[in-house]
Amino acid sequence: MRIAGNYTFEATREEVWSAINDPEVLARTIPGCQRLDNVGENEYETTLKIGLQAVRGVYSGRVKIDNVVVPESYEIHVDGKGSNGFLKGSGGIKLRIEGDTTILDYGGEAHIGGTIASVGQRLIDGASKTLINQSLKALAAQIEARRNPQPAVAEPPPAAEPPPAAVTPTPPAVPEPAPSVERRTIVVPAHEQLSEADVARGMVEDFIKENPWAPWIMLAFLIGYMLGRRK
Repeated sequence: MRIAGNYTFEATREEVWSAINDPEVLARTIPGCQRLDNVGENEYETTLKIGLQAVRGVYSGRVKIDNVVVPESYEIHVDGKGSNGFLKGSGGIKLRIEGDTTILDYGGEAHIGGTIASVGQRLIDGASKTLINQSLKALAAQIEARRNPQPAVAEPPPAAEPPPAAVTPTPPAVPEPAPSVERRTIVVPAHEQLSEADVARGMVEDFIKENPWAPWIMLAFLIGYMLGRRK
């Protein structure tokens, strides 16, 4: 399966780059993400709960980012599995400036196996594009929120501390080897997750935006239905 597309952000390239490299932001823009584990340098593990019928299920996977060119591009490698199949793929993103906006181009190729592979190419393609588009919309919202943060609640000044006691000098410690990257777990509160309801609502909004005549058709159908029942 091959996927490619782009998304336009009303933001600078530096703002978009900062957001897509912040695990706290990513955890809130990945559909169905309840937690994200930073297990190494540019390496993450996550568990997703997807509600779209074509790809419904719970998935766990690992994402590795490499060939980073700041603030322009990087490559992504994904290895995931779930109760109904598995996925292995790679791709990349690239940011380009166009006027006052930043365009994110994405593309990649994935190999799918298991029960999910029997769903059909068109349904999987449609579900993938829907999830990616809603994720990028959520990313745009996160960038806007970072640009206009909520004011912090003022805290009382700390109490005065007593003067430090005299310290007896000690011989310098023997230097230890640099520690490895510390594992970090990001848990996303339920009200901050990109949920199934958010994805469904985004799909409806996108459909109406692309087809502005749709609400009038539905209204005409409803009026016709009500008049028909009165006869």
